[in-house]
Amino acid sequence: MLESNSKEDIDVFELLDFLSNTTRRKILELLSAEDLYPFQISRILKISPRLIKEYLTELENLGLISMEKRDSDKGPQRIYASLNNAFSLIIDVAQNTFDVKYVRAEKTIREKQKTVLKKEKVIKQISKNIAEIRDNLRDKLSEIRELDETRKQHVEEINKVFSLFNDIIANVVNNYDDRVIVRNMFKILITKPDNRVSLTELSGRLRMWRGDLSNRIDRLTEETNLIKSEEDRRGEIWYSI
Repeated sequence: MLESNSKEDIDVFELLDFLSNTTRRKILELLSAEDLYPFQISRILKISPRLIKEYLTELENLGLISMEKRDSDKGPQRIYASLNNAFSLIIDVAQNTFDVKYVRAEKTIREKQKTVLKKEKVIKQISKNIAEIRDNLRDKLSEIRELDETRKQHVEEINKVFSLFNDIIANVVNNYDDRVIVRNMFKILITKPDNRVSLTELSGRLRMWRGDLSNRIDRLTEETNLIKSEEDRRGEIWYSI
């Protein structure tokens, strides 16, 4: 699954390639805790400022961070790097399944609270805030663990069903390329409420000429009787299993 690289979407394989580098991952880890300027990151990671700036530019081009000038109480303005979004990468590799998803959360913009407190109330307020944050995080992490367990169970069930489907196809369709066509058709069909896929969509998915694909499916239909086809008024051919 390949996402487009725009303000809303990210090329997930480009992101995976970026995250394959240890230093790049450490930069994201640092920025997940607080906004930093390039020289700070360079000093923390003990890596040249030039290389850090290159990595930050790549992150900015991917849309993961923003760079902005801010006033400093210790001198001239500095350019800080900050995370734009919270996101998750989900990778499924199973029977008949290879899927990589980039799931973006709502924009996480840190709002700095400007609460004015009397000195004698500061410690009490901080302790209360930390306790609330701790309990909230504990609850959310528990919910995520439950969701992960549920997701794991669903993936296992999907794997079993696909294994059964692949066994059936292997016994009915002899040619490997034909099995690829049937598998891809099936993958699309399970996302369609009306249980049909057009020749145009399938040829785009398989990157095959419409005529060649249509001929192969016609032959498969005669040999296996698995696939049904119909033509609409516009001349589009629709398939179902």
